[in-house]
Amino acid sequence: MKKYYKIFVLIIIFFALFLRFYKLGIIPSGLDWDEISNSYNAYSILKTGRDEYNKLLPLYNRSFDDYKPPLYMYLEIPSVAYFGLTPFAARLPSALVGTITTIFIYLLVKRLFKKENFAIVAMLMAAISPWQLQFSRVGFEANVGLFTTVVSFTLLLYSLTLDNEILSTKKKILFIASAIFFGLTFYTYHAERIFIPLLFITTSIIYKKEFLKIPKKYLIIFIVLVIAIIAPFFVFSPNQAISQRFQETSTKSQMNDINTSIKFIEEDNTSLPAKIIHNRRIIILQGYLQHYMANLDINYLFIKGDDNMRHHLDNMGMLYLIELPFLLYGLFIVIKEKSKPILFILSWLLLSPIAAAPTDVAPHAIRSYTLVVALEIIITLAIVDIYNKIKWKRTYLIVIVCGFYLTFFTYLENYYTHYSYDHSTWWQFGYLDAVAKTQELKNQYN
Repeated sequence: MKKYYKIFVLIIIFFALFLRFYKLGIIPSGLDWDEISNSYNAYSILKTGRDEYNKLLPLYNRSFDDYKPPLYMYLEIPSVAYFGLTPFAARLPSALVGTITTIFIYLLVKRLFKKENFAIVAMLMAAISPWQLQFSRVGFEANVGLFTTVVSFTLLLYSLTLDNEILSTKKKILFIASAIFFGLTFYTYHAERIFIPLLFITTSIIYKKEFLKIPKKYLIIFIVLVIAIIAPFFVFSPNQAISQRFQETSTKSQMNDINTSIKFIEEDNTSLPAKIIHNRRIIILQGYLQHYMANLDINYLFIKGDDNMRHHLDNMGMLYLIELPFLLYGLFIVIKEKSKPILFILSWLLLSPIAAAPTDVAPHAIRSYTLVVALEIIITLAIVDIYNKIKWKRTYLIVIVCGFYLTFFTYLENYYTHYSYDHSTWWQFGYLDAVAKTQELKNQYN
């Protein structure tokens, strides 16, 4: 049986690779300005060692003064060097790490639940996930952020002595390797800077006994490594790079809440009870909670997605609608059980929207992107649990396969036929052609 499992894993890897690379430079039709910024700065660093602002090997991409984390920009240097300044080169690193992420989701689930079939189904769900496919086919930093996040916690969990395992040299090496990836996540995407520390703290509480078995010198090495990787950003980056993005995305939301607080207090004639009830801190907290819950909203996840058509297809959520009943049943299982793996996945689910809560747009598919891992694992948990309990297993499998087949290929038809045409303006389609035409005609004019 193990032989067949390996074959299934290889098939899914090649399938995930195909889905992410097929017409990669053509669809979506056009390059988003963030993709262009990362690509051009990668090209500039390749040629001169400096970015477009003449900064030597910067630890940020200043871009449009939004100071993007730099890792994706640096990952593009090899692809730009080989393929030139092309849409394919701009998206190649994302497609590659998107494929590798599916492999590490397989390893993560296998480690957590010790079930090969469970891990394979989770890997398949990740491979065909519309949320992951959408972001794996464009040059968004968040996709590298998801990759390093999954790798970090996978390596960490493999380094812990679960189920009375021995703390071997291999586990110590994996523990140190996880520290490197934890540090690197800081340079991938803004949301990871909030999500990773929170989930790490929660994981250390859930697996407290396992953490206590790690020798102190390795814990010290772990901490020193993470700090050593992160510290250069604070030392060599301007203040704008550290705080600019958070201020841009949160200030507008806070100002709206403060204005609401002032309005309510004035309507109550600035009475003392009104100042207490409508205190701006309470209003801001309510706003955070609303934004947090918006990223867990079923309508957003399964029906319509967020308001940005670069993040999903028209009339479709971030996940397939067919997955909704499995998610509901999976949540029932998660709430009922109290095992460490379940608590870990539940923590991943509940902590993912926190980074998106203070921002001015909710829901937001990129800022809550880490959510996809927990959701797909919970959905997989339900699919496998039903299969294990039901008597008519073959009938169940046929129904499941047919249902997902129809849903998945409907998605592909919409993506490759309608999406690239109907929403091309979201991808600045035509700009590249306009520049090429300008170059062609420039000698005819003064």
